[in-house]
Amino acid sequence: MISMQNTDFEEPAEEKTKIFTIKTQVGKEQNTADLINSRAGKSKVKIPSILVTPELRGYIFVEAYDKERIRDMIKTISYARNMLEGDIPIDQIEHFLVPASAVAKIAEGDVVEMISGPFRGETAKVTHIDDTKEEITVELFESVVPIPITVRGEQVRVIKRKEEKKEEKEE
Repeated sequence: MISMQNTDFEEPAEEKTKIFTIKTQVGKEQNTADLINSRAGKSKVKIPSILVTPELRGYIFVEAYDKERIRDMIKTISYARNMLEGDIPIDQIEHFLVPASAVAKIAEGDVVEMISGPFRGETAKVTHIDDTKEEITVELFESVVPIPITVRGEQVRVIKRKEEKKEEKEE
C-alpha cells in the first residue's frame, strides 16, 4: 500500500503540467498574471509558472495541471478575455525564455545612432562586434580623426543595415 502525504495543493498524482494560452486585454498582461497568481494561492490551485512576454501582446502562458480550474478562475478576472483551446508544447515558447542578445541584430558595417552616453545623437559605422561582452566598436562619422569607440549594444540603434547599402548600389 502506498501512502500519500496530504498537501495544501491539489496536485494530481503523476500528471504532467500543460501550458495554456490566455488571451488578455492588450497592455494588461502583467496585471492579469498577477491576479491569476494571487487567486491561485487563495484557491489552492497549483500553478508552477506564468509567462508574460513583451514580444507577444495580448497573451500570457500559464503552466498548470487542470484546464477547467484555470478556465473557472479567469472568468472572474476582468482583464482576461478567454483561454485558447488546447495546450502548447514547450518547444514553441522556449525562445521567449532565453534573453535576446543586445548585439544579435547588429552586423559589422551597419550604420548606427548612439542613443545614450556622451555621443548621444551621433551616427557611426560598426567596425567590430564582441558577442561575449555584448559590446560593439564603432567609428563616428562626424569625428575629424576616426577613433574606434567601444560601447554596449544597448547604447545604439541601427539606422541602416549593411545589406540595404548593397541593394542600393545594385539598382
